[in-house]
Amino acid sequence: MLILTRKPGQIIKIQPAADLPLTTPVGALFAEGPIEIVVQKIHGQQVRIGIQAHDKLLILREELEESGSLPNTSQAAS
Repeated sequence: MLILTRKPGQIIKIQPAADLPLTTPVGALFAEGPIEIVVQKIHGQQVRIGIQAHDKLLILREELEESGSLPNTSQAAS
């Protein structure tokens, strides 16, 4: 499970990993279950959430995508 802390207006993106063939059926990404999002903590203007998804889905903070520093793994850390 990936744990992220977000402030109001900040974005989390979930997209296919770069090595996932575009012909992969959507059902294959959900064969092991749905994407789960769990609110773990709320502190003032910050929300700490956990995200569990198929390892071929890339989960990243929008600012990482914008800066061009995408991780080499299938799930990005906070």
